[in-house]
Amino acid sequence: MEKKNYVVAVDLGSTAVVVGVASKAEDGTMEIQALVSKPVKGVAAGRIENIEDVSTVLGKAFEEAGQQAGIRIASAYAGISGDFVRCARHTDYVFVADPKNGVSKQDLAGLFDRMRNLQAPDDETIMERIPQNYVIDQNQEVQNPIGSFGSKLSSTFNFVLCQRTPIQRLEMALKRVGVELLGVIPNAMATAEAVLSADEKEEGVAVVDIGGGVTDVTVYYRNIVRYVASIPIGASAINYDIRTMGVPERFVESLKQKYGSAVSERVSEDKLIRVTGRTARESREILLRNLSSVIEARVMDIIDLVNEELKISGYAGKLGYGIVLTGGSANLKDIDELFRLGTKLDVRIAQPDMNLTEESCAKVNDPTYATVVGLLMRGSTQSQVALPAVARPVVAEPVRKVEPQPMPQPKTTPATQPASQPAQPSEQKQEEKPVPPIEQRPYVPPVVPATDLKKEEDEVEEEETDIYEKPEKKRKKWSFGGWLEDITKRFEAPGDEEI
Repeated sequence: MEKKNYVVAVDLGSTAVVVGVASKAEDGTMEIQALVSKPVKGVAAGRIENIEDVSTVLGKAFEEAGQQAGIRIASAYAGISGDFVRCARHTDYVFVADPKNGVSKQDLAGLFDRMRNLQAPDDETIMERIPQNYVIDQNQEVQNPIGSFGSKLSSTFNFVLCQRTPIQRLEMALKRVGVELLGVIPNAMATAEAVLSADEKEEGVAVVDIGGGVTDVTVYYRNIVRYVASIPIGASAINYDIRTMGVPERFVESLKQKYGSAVSERVSEDKLIRVTGRTARESREILLRNLSSVIEARVMDIIDLVNEELKISGYAGKLGYGIVLTGGSANLKDIDELFRLGTKLDVRIAQPDMNLTEESCAKVNDPTYATVVGLLMRGSTQSQVALPAVARPVVAEPVRKVEPQPMPQPKTTPATQPASQPAQPSEQKQEEKPVPPIEQRPYVPPVVPATDLKKEEDEVEEEETDIYEKPEKKRKKWSFGGWLEDITKRFEAPGDEEI
C-alpha cells in the first residue's frame, strides 16, 4: 500500500466551517482527498463567541473528513480573519560589512534578524514578516540586494499582526476535539494562493474574498503581498436586510441565490415571487426589483469599504489585473458587474484551480472553497520544510565520589617558569553533576504566531517602530542625567528653609 503524506486544513467562518484533506500527487500537484462543509454557530465576524457550539461542529466535520480520506485526523492548519488582523510597516537598515565586495548574505541575514527581533504590542502577535523592497544607500532600490555595491542596506517590511485572544480561542476549540493546531495562517493570504496566476501577482491585483461575516482584501504587486485587511461585513449583512422584508430566515439564502441580483436595473419591475410564511395564509408576494435593490445597497457598502482599503494600501492605481472576487457570496448574480461599476476596475470571479489535479478541480469548483484550498497549499509547503538538526541527548556519567583533601599550600613559581604562564590545574576534581538530556522539540512552522522577542531593558538606544507607539523611556539611574538629578535632590532645601 502506497504511503501518503496528508495535510489537513480548517476554514472556520462566521456561517460555515470547511475541513479539507489533501495529499501530493506524483506530478507535484495537490489532490483533494476529503472536503466537508457544515453550518456553524457561535462565530461572529471571525471571532469565536461560543466555544461549545464551535467545538461540536468541528468534531463532526473532522470525523466525517477523516472517514472520507480513510485516516484519523490528529493535527491541522487553520485560517483566521477578522478586524483583529491588521498590517503595519517598519523600515530598518544595517551597514554593509565589506562595501568593496558588495552586500553579502550575512548582511542580508543581519537585516532579517533585526526585523525578527522587533516586538509587537502585548496583546498582538506577528504572523507574517514580508520584505517590500531593498534600498542601497537610500537612493537605489534593487530586487536582489546580494552583490550590490553600497555601504548601507535598508528595507521596509510589511508585518501582519493578529490579536492573541482569537488565536487562543481557535486553538482551544481544536484541542477540545483532540486536534493539534500546527499553524495559524491569515485567510486573506491563503485565499490568494489558490486563485491567482503568476501574471496577476506580478502586474498587480486585489483579491476580495466575501465571506459570511468578513470580507478579506489582499493586494499583490510585483509578486509581493503589499497589503492585507479584513472588513467586518459580509453576506450575513445582506441576509439580515432581506429578512426585514418579511422573509423567514430559512428561506433567505436560497431566495437570494436563486432570484436575487446585485444590479437591480437588470430585474423586471413587475415580476413577483411568492414567499411561504409560517402558514399558508401568511405567504406573501415580493417584487424581485425590491429584493435586488436591498441586495445592491448592501453590496455597494462593501464596495465602498473595499475602495477605501485599496486607497490605504497605496496601490489602487497599480492594479493591472483589477479585482478577483471569490468566497461564497461571489456566486451572487451580477455581483461582478456591480464591482466593476463601483471600483472602475476589471473584475473576474475565480474558484480555486491553481496546482490541483483535474479531479480535485471538479471537487472544489466553487468560490466557497477557495480559502480552505489555499490553507491546504500553505500547510503543504510548511510541512515540507526540512527539520533542523537536533542535538543528541547528553548521557550523564555516574558521579565519582571524591575524598576530602586538605587545602593545598601556595607554591612558589620556579625561576625557569615565566610569570605570565598560568598556574597548572589542581589534580583534585570537583564533583560532576549529571547533565540533563537536551529536550528534542518538534519543528514549529514559520506561520505559527511568533513569540514576541523584546529588547533587553538595559539597552540604551531603542529603534522607533511603526507597529505601535512605544511608551516613554525611563531615565537610567546610572546615566549622567540620573546622577545629576540624584545629587540635586540630596542638597535641596526642605520647605522654606534657606541655605
